[in-house]
Amino acid sequence: MQDYRRRRGNKQDVLRAGLGLGGVLLLAFLAFFAVRGALGMYSKFASASQADASAQVELEDLRRQLSQVGAAATALSSERGVEAGVRERYGVARPGEGQIDIIRREATTTGSTPGEPGLFTKIFRALFVW
Repeated sequence: MQDYRRRRGNKQDVLRAGLGLGGVLLLAFLAFFAVRGALGMYSKFASASQADASAQVELEDLRRQLSQVGAAATALSSERGVEAGVRERYGVARPGEGQIDIIRREATTTGSTPGEPGLFTKIFRALFVW
């Protein structure tokens, strides 16, 4: 029987190997840029996530300041609040008002001094010496 396969020449083998190598290099080139793009997107996502977290913290801080300013504005809306604000800010008083200083005497302690151990402590130390 005859062999119906044609024999390829050296030139065709080299061409086929070159095309295979070119295809592998093309796939490697495409894979490199795909991975590079994915890493770039990941770094942008991470920085955006950090920026979002810091913006949330700043938003909470601003909301807290808004509530404090609102409370201060509410307190200053009455005549008594205005008077308290002026007294606190400028340290003024009405005519006839004075300052009261409260001085407390030091407390005296009666009992054993901290350096002298009590009876139970002495017994415990005598029984359990280690």
